[in-house]
Amino acid sequence: MPSFKEISPSKESTKALSHPITVINRAIAMNSIIKKHRHNWGQFIYANQGVLTVTTTNARYIVPPEQGVWITPETNHEVTAISPVELTSFYFDNVLLKDLPQECCVLCVSDFLKNLIVEAKNIGKDYSWQETDGRLLRLIRDRISSAANVTFQLPSPRDPKLLSILNKLQSQPSNRNTLEQWGNILGASARSLSRSFKKETGLSYSEWRQRLYIQMAITLISKGESISNISLDLGYESSSAFIHMFKNKTGITPGLFLQQNLVP
Repeated sequence: MPSFKEISPSKESTKALSHPITVINRAIAMNSIIKKHRHNWGQFIYANQGVLTVTTTNARYIVPPEQGVWITPETNHEVTAISPVELTSFYFDNVLLKDLPQECCVLCVSDFLKNLIVEAKNIGKDYSWQETDGRLLRLIRDRISSAANVTFQLPSPRDPKLLSILNKLQSQPSNRNTLEQWGNILGASARSLSRSFKKETGLSYSEWRQRLYIQMAITLISKGESISNISLDLGYESSSAFIHMFKNKTGITPGLFLQQNLVP
């Protein structure tokens, strides 16, 4: 397991916003963690290059460059750079939150929105809200508010038995225990575990496990692991079976994901 270096949030996270929307650009080294923090405004986190994970109390979100994560006000969160990351964050004053998501989520970043974000990277701290830069940021807000929700988040259960399963799968992802087998280990019926998974995560066990595999796969792809090694690590009988699962869940093959999101 790599060691992670903890770093502090940006200075802007600790003081009042000077504008209705503030743009923060930051480079984060691989295996760095922006330590857990919270603020009283909404935040949209976007990686121009590289892959991030954003962890809240209730879920873990993985953020490749085709997506961004929306963080609601007063939500504790930490940000981890799986690979070297160029990060752009937008802080939104609460008066602008009416049409933005009411819960943390991952949003699709269209080519148009991506280009707007690139333009916004050059906006200075002393910009005028009523002039061109302010209009650009208001357009970004409108595009974020209409962006499609995607399913890269992994809801985190709280039940001790379910957490035991989660921890085991994270340390041994090739484990293919059924709920019946987990029930025998944990002293619970498969039906009880199934109901608990659905109640606490909104997903069936099999759906939840596949999302975990997607997050693990993206992490390993970003670290340069081969598809054959990833397939073995995740317990797939063949690379083709893993590629089929990945494409079914993300819409693209692992190779295309690497080309679109991680190759400069």
